[in-house]
Amino acid sequence: MSTIKRDQINVGGLVTSFLSAGSPSAHPLVLLHDGAWGGSAEASWINVIPTLARRYRVIAPDLYGYGASSKMVQLDVAPYEFRLRQVAALLDALRLEDRPAHLVGNSFGGAMALRAATLPWFSWRVSTAVSISGTGGPYRTKEGLAALSHFDGSHADMLRVVRLLTGHFPAIDDHVELRLRDACNPGHYRAVAAAGLATPFEGAPKRHDDYPQSLRTVRTPLALVSGRQDNLVEPDWAHRIAEHAPSCKVYEIDARHSPNINDPETTAALLLTILGELESGAATQDRTAPGTSR
Repeated sequence: MSTIKRDQINVGGLVTSFLSAGSPSAHPLVLLHDGAWGGSAEASWINVIPTLARRYRVIAPDLYGYGASSKMVQLDVAPYEFRLRQVAALLDALRLEDRPAHLVGNSFGGAMALRAATLPWFSWRVSTAVSISGTGGPYRTKEGLAALSHFDGSHADMLRVVRLLTGHFPAIDDHVELRLRDACNPGHYRAVAAAGLATPFEGAPKRHDDYPQSLRTVRTPLALVSGRQDNLVEPDWAHRIAEHAPSCKVYEIDARHSPNINDPETTAALLLTILGELESGAATQDRTAPGTSR
């Protein structure tokens, strides 16, 4: 079994802590965690990584504001963008700037993976992108947004949050404790809460966003994993996104929002299948579209 290591880089005084496993010569696979209270690479992926590391070089960062990474937030750009720049800096530090990686994310991390494929400055780094329950922004339920927007710091309230993500599962108490460890860091709380901070300014212009229409020009193979019991997103979210993406596959499974947490073995096996199919599709696309470039 591949050993999971924790390391960190420091870029401009900002720390990115990350987990890694697998052969350095294997195809890189970046795992992006959810954005709920107490989220981290460990909380989302620790039990998925060993299976994936048999085939891939797995890299799982704590995104800014989470885990052991710097507790910062940039409020003048989309929340995906400055964290994708964090991921880009990490890949460069690992000397992977010339090796496009698979991106796999859950919830907010899945949204990041989809957004990455639409951004010219990042998309050339992406060989495939897989989103588990991450819509890229739209199609989230109002009830789900409201329920995940607050956290009072207690064990009982973290249990409530985790149940929204996973329902009940045998190791739920351990997972709650893991999330509490990071969620009770004041810097984490402030960084996560900042995005929802109300302002007194009415009628301020909103940032233009052409997503998901921007997926129409994306050639990167995409996959969307939708849980049939997921009530944090609209039931047809994956198919609505796939309408805009010419190279997108939808996988519907019997799960809630974060099967990588409550059923990591099944999720890891599914991801190996999906990535294998996307790799085959990408190879076919390369043969039929010579001369394309990043």
